[in-house]
Amino acid sequence: MNPIRIWHQSVNELEHIDVYRRTLVAHANEVMGADAEVVVHGLPEGSYGGLSATAVLGNAYAYHRILDRVVDNAIDAERAGFDAFVIGSFSEPLLREIRSAVDIPVASLTESALLVGCSLGKLLAPISNAPAVLWMVKTAVDKHGLGARVLEVQALEPPLDEPALAAAYENPAPVIDAFKRAAKLAIAKGADVIIPAEGVLAELLYAHGLRAIGETPVMDVFGTTWAYAAMLVRLWSRTGMRVGRSWHYRRDDPELIQRLRAANARRNPIEGS
Repeated sequence: MNPIRIWHQSVNELEHIDVYRRTLVAHANEVMGADAEVVVHGLPEGSYGGLSATAVLGNAYAYHRILDRVVDNAIDAERAGFDAFVIGSFSEPLLREIRSAVDIPVASLTESALLVGCSLGKLLAPISNAPAVLWMVKTAVDKHGLGARVLEVQALEPPLDEPALAAAYENPAPVIDAFKRAAKLAIAKGADVIIPAEGVLAELLYAHGLRAIGETPVMDVFGTTWAYAAMLVRLWSRTGMRVGRSWHYRRDDPELIQRLRAANARRNPIEGS
């Protein structure tokens, strides 16, 4: 049996944080092994105009203008024969739109971490890198109807954007200490599971071996999401299960998706990812 092929879509310009890209690739190989090939993609260089994703994506207009291309990338992934598409960001861009556009499984970092976390403990505590991402995570928690299972969402003090986190891979102790301080506050209030709720932060913690704080697990959010995507692929192939098309992910005319994708490509060609 051929390995499952997963398109992993980061919302970062990976050229500028290559340590993150390299860590993701090594992590995927370690966790998925021969079961799945995870191909990591980022956004084209210049997408954020020299700013970080954290600095930009809190603005709703910028969020949609920059991340619209992620839907097209999902369509391209399906056309290229990928078995699943992973949204590798806690900003969770356009999850509903992507699931409405493709027939392959779509797993998001936020949703997968929350759903699996509910099987590991009663109360979850996401910890993000900065207030802007904290707000996006809280919004996603509400969107998924899981507020009763989330104790609270925190951000690191001091806040750190993606370039600062990438630089910290060489000297991670201050970031790990800040994360542990936030996590211990959550654990003291009753958190059963700690979720690193930003990709570059999550990879820094995983790469430097932080798996638990005392008896409280620190979730491997990327390993969880890739494994979740692979599970969906197996259910797709072995049971015929699909997303519901009646309402939330409605798709009355699949050919319309392809026509719109082609028209958008003519208007706004997407650079290499």
